[in-house]
Amino acid sequence: MFEEASRKFDAASPDMDFITSIQLSGAVVGIIAPLLEEQGGHPMHEILARIGNVIADEGDDKQYPGMYRETYNTMKHAGNKRKDVRPSEDLNFETNLALEAARMIDVAKSDFKEIKVLQTIRR
Repeated sequence: MFEEASRKFDAASPDMDFITSIQLSGAVVGIIAPLLEEQGGHPMHEILARIGNVIADEGDDKQYPGMYRETYNTMKHAGNKRKDVRPSEDLNFETNLALEAARMIDVAKSDFKEIKVLQTIRR
């Protein structure tokens, strides 16, 4: 999935290629991040949230790892019970798809590099 996400990103011409790249690399993160946590590591989204909380001003909302997957999650789910947003009110969003695709690929790559895998399995 990661290799296809990278190919779609590199050859992207329509926005759908960036969307596909975001979805595929997000799925990779969804598999790799829990493995990394199980091995005692810290997924990049968790690290970003921790850094954000350290530098946040008093009174700012606490950051959480999922906020760094917002575009991916927005395309995967409609609605947000935590924020009391109904699915029918959550069908449109604006983002820079190329930037978001690049971020998701970078995070997937970063997390993948950190998991412990036998050298015979790694390419």
